Amino acid sequence: MKKIILSLAVLALLVTSCNLDEQPQGVIPKEGSIVTVEDAEGWMRYEYVFLRAYTAGSMIYTSEIASDFFNPCLDYGNREGSEYRWDWNSGSPFVDIWAGAYSAINHACYAIESVEAMDKTSLDASQVQRLNKVLGVAHFVKAYFGLKLLEYYAPVYNSANKDKYGIMLVDFHRPSGDINSYPGRSTVEESYQWVVDNAKQAESLMTLYGGKVGSEELTIDVIHAFQARLALYMGNWDEAIAKSTALVDGGKYPLCQDQAEMTALWTNDSGQECLLQLWANADQNSLPSTNDPSYYGYTPSTGLYKPDWIVNKWVASGLYGTGDLRFSTWFKTGVTVTVTIGSASGITLMNKFPGNPSLGNETQHLQKIKPFRIAEQYLIAAEAFARKGGADAVACQYLDKLGSKRITSYHEVSLTGDALLEYIKEERAREFIGEGFRWFDLKRWGQGMSARPDPQLKALIHTGGSNAAALNLAVSASDHRWVAPIPVDELAANPQIRDQQNPGY
Repeated sequence: MKKIILSLAVLALLVTSCNLDEQPQGVIPKEGSIVTVEDAEGWMRYEYVFLRAYTAGSMIYTSEIASDFFNPCLDYGNREGSEYRWDWNSGSPFVDIWAGAYSAINHACYAIESVEAMDKTSLDASQVQRLNKVLGVAHFVKAYFGLKLLEYYAPVYNSANKDKYGIMLVDFHRPSGDINSYPGRSTVEESYQWVVDNAKQAESLMTLYGGKVGSEELTIDVIHAFQARLALYMGNWDEAIAKSTALVDGGKYPLCQDQAEMTALWTNDSGQECLLQLWANADQNSLPSTNDPSYYGYTPSTGLYKPDWIVNKWVASGLYGTGDLRFSTWFKTGVTVTVTIGSASGITLMNKFPGNPSLGNETQHLQKIKPFRIAEQYLIAAEAFARKGGADAVACQYLDKLGSKRITSYHEVSLTGDALLEYIKEERAREFIGEGFRWFDLKRWGQGMSARPDPQLKALIHTGGSNAAALNLAVSASDHRWVAPIPVDELAANPQIRDQQNPGY
């Protein structure tokens, strides 16, 4: 893992078509790899590979396991055990997030450098616009992965933290070995501003690419959805409101109306509600990682359920109310779970990622990745209005718009102050379970994490050894582990950050 961000062997993709479903057929060295418009578009398609790779799999469920949603089944075999126990150090488990994010940023930087250096004098207007799209995607990739790094490796954005260490800002591709050019860590304030600036550059370059339901490519609507998320994280309530409500109020992305539409979205990847649903195709062997680290654990050949992770009782019987389509779509109740000591019935398991039959068998749990859904924008609007002050009634309206589509016989919300904020937090938990939001939500709210001592059935849960302490683990908001450690190999490779490790490691 030596020199994670800077020893990257950058390769351009040799592609024959501009379609996303035309996958790489080979590689060529980076030197001279972006010479034509077609070369640049081929490189852009590789940015989508990064987006799909690093918005799924362990990049998502690592933080979910670290949160308060799940406990380990007796037979879980210590898979994701360090995440569950909050037993991380500078070697694991977040090193892949660091490496993946900086690899994506480095590739984006190379694309930007190469396109900007191209001789465009002989290009017509349409070709220039195609290059602008390449640049727009690259700047978005920088912004997206920059924010992902900040979520894990920096304290939350607020006045008390602005001058603390943020992330390394990478604006040009750095060849391996040139250690004197490696960047140090910028401040939290500078780092967030870098993300804002790259998102704005992407926005300016992508104005001609309007959004559509289930888009497989970056659009202006996806950029605005990202900007709404970013503004919420930064406490810029007016910006969060402006971006999120423009997407919600326009009606372009309708919420699912019933159980059938919810199932079509989450089993068959209908694309409804999705501003971006990344392409995947089994026939072309182009598949994402699963977002299910064995939440369900069903084996058709035996008919047995042997999950690694079981939702806590507060999720199984307390988080969702009667008639909530999310619960009936994403969970299976009354299951008999089999472990080494026997079996226990009446258990609720999460199956939010059941597996699209067109992508693989049901034990693989492969879905098209959905990094931006319109439901998030309803909840961004609600939280921003609630935190802005004097707009609780408007916040409730956005909760009602979402809730009325999620819950049969829905009753309108009429809450204010802390009660309203608590409801919004619960609604985010209901809506985004398994999608990688919970850990950072707890972090940015500054409320810490409660213990997990209330499993559905303790006889099924691994409570031996270090897991016993993890079951009762309560993490205060001031615990240094809310900021992940910089990987030790990166500290060794980059002299500029050797003395810039996060506190406590």
